[in-house]
Amino acid sequence: MKVLLLGAAFCAAMCLSTTLVRAQLLFSYEPGEPGMPYAGNPGIYTVSTSTTTGVTNGTQSIQASVPVPQFGGPGSSAFTDAVRAAAINGAPAVAIDMTVPSKSFGFGNIDLQFFQTGMRGGAGFDEARFSPTFATSSGQTITLQIPLTTTQFGTPHILLDPALPWSYQIDLSFNSADQGPFVFQFDNLRAVPEPASSALLAIGGVAVGTLRRRA
Repeated sequence: MKVLLLGAAFCAAMCLSTTLVRAQLLFSYEPGEPGMPYAGNPGIYTVSTSTTTGVTNGTQSIQASVPVPQFGGPGSSAFTDAVRAAAINGAPAVAIDMTVPSKSFGFGNIDLQFFQTGMRGGAGFDEARFSPTFATSSGQTITLQIPLTTTQFGTPHILLDPALPWSYQIDLSFNSADQGPFVFQFDNLRAVPEPASSALLAIGGVAVGTLRRRA
């Protein structure tokens, strides 16, 4: 049984790895890239770039520092990019590499907030669902997936008009008993072509096979 569970876990990891390899790069936070420069929202966040920490694609990562836990994060400048907008509209999720500071966290998640005139029935913005927790990954560089198919406001999918300017923000939500500053790095934001549930399907396939052999 233990061997089967290990096999299922291996299959799940391989499925997830294959999915991420096939993902389409959206932003790697390089000089001159659409959306640069990024600014903190709210202003308590200081946003810069790093060429030494958190770089997983290209030559630099985007860095966000905040003195105390605060909902918000780095927001892009407005730009028009039909190719990136179409990739986001067609993806069930995005993945981003995140370097977590060496602090203790009670909880910690991220999501993406998008801004565009007329979005979400005229509200002008919409917000993806939260990622899995980063609170257990202190001091590590991890990859988090953010679902796009259901939003925080109940709309069915993040939907951008490719012909209009848009921007987005990486939102941090966390708490900590430690003293700040809390410095996070982000890199390699990409559109994931298949749902993360493909890994669960692999596990299910192993489980079904086990039951059939026992029958």
